[in-house]
Amino acid sequence: VAQANFSEADSVTDHYGQGTHVASIVAGTGARSSGQRKGVAFKASLLNGKVLDDSGFGSESGIIAGMEWAARQRARVVNMSLGGWPTDGTDPMSQAVTRLTNQYRTLFVVAAGNSGPGGQTVETPGAATAALTVGAVDAEDQLADFSSRGPRSGDYAMKPDITAPGVDIVAARAAGTALGEPVGQWYTRATGTSMATPHVAGAAAIMAQRWPSWTPGRIKAVLMGTASPGPSASVYSQGGGRLDVGHAIGQRLIARRANLDFGYFRYPQTGVRPVTRPLLLQNLGDRPTTVDLRAELEAEDDSPAPAGMVTVTPPRLTLAAGAQATAQVTVDVQAGAAGLYSGAVTATPASGPAVRTPLGFYKEPERYDLTIEAVG
Repeated sequence: VAQANFSEADSVTDHYGQGTHVASIVAGTGARSSGQRKGVAFKASLLNGKVLDDSGFGSESGIIAGMEWAARQRARVVNMSLGGWPTDGTDPMSQAVTRLTNQYRTLFVVAAGNSGPGGQTVETPGAATAALTVGAVDAEDQLADFSSRGPRSGDYAMKPDITAPGVDIVAARAAGTALGEPVGQWYTRATGTSMATPHVAGAAAIMAQRWPSWTPGRIKAVLMGTASPGPSASVYSQGGGRLDVGHAIGQRLIARRANLDFGYFRYPQTGVRPVTRPLLLQNLGDRPTTVDLRAELEAEDDSPAPAGMVTVTPPRLTLAAGAQATAQVTVDVQAGAAGLYSGAVTATPASGPAVRTPLGFYKEPERYDLTIEAVG
């Protein structure tokens, strides 16, 4: 419906192939496959903001300009299948995500990056707290080895937020391009978090159509809370888990926050008191419901956290139709050894599926600041 060029290429035409591939995962009609290869939101309208050149490279300023243009066009969802390098979320592109999300109510769905399997490898602008940051799984829902992992570099914040299929994804091939492995005349097979991201962007578009008044934060929270978690991956590598838009669109009990990130407890933790975060739940149904709440928490070696390290109060809530209620989730870092802890709070209604809110924090081991003065 509109297009603009913010790259150093001569035109908006896709001579690299990734933009076309990604766009068709979001909104392709499947016309060249008798409808078999439709995109996730195959009737969505697209804006084409070209921010990378014909070799797949671009500048921060060009990318930010494209983000600003898309937000001013009132895009509900912006797909960003690109990335730079790991940051703590204070870099210019990540700051732009936060600013534009707040100003225009635009949800930025961003690739986590392909720098896994090591930790602290989530790239800008996916490092932005406001972004819905996407890792990749394969056809068996196993986390892809290349998918960038958290925690976020520098401050140990929880990233990525969700995963989606990103291995051997078949979608449209731009004419004259050689991205991936050709599948017939019209399609190509490609791999990366860039392919996982448009699955989530399409799902977000469906949610925005179903709930037009919802904020980006609420759409993000519901997609994360209804995702399917992999049993062998922590929240710092998969967020809420693998996208499940069928679950999300019909969910009647929702959490109003994306995660319970308790952050970074620096050494020494002497005198650090228990920290409490509110968890607001909402009943979208037309009948009252009773909700049971349960917290689970594991250390880095997958062993259960000590009893009392995380508690939920009260353990049960009753919500009238359309009503909201708040539970308090408390973490006591004194109860366990140092390390990275991850888990979730699961809210299970009397009828219908549960909603999970990822939970995590980092208790720093014994460390000291060292100041070095150099003499010429």
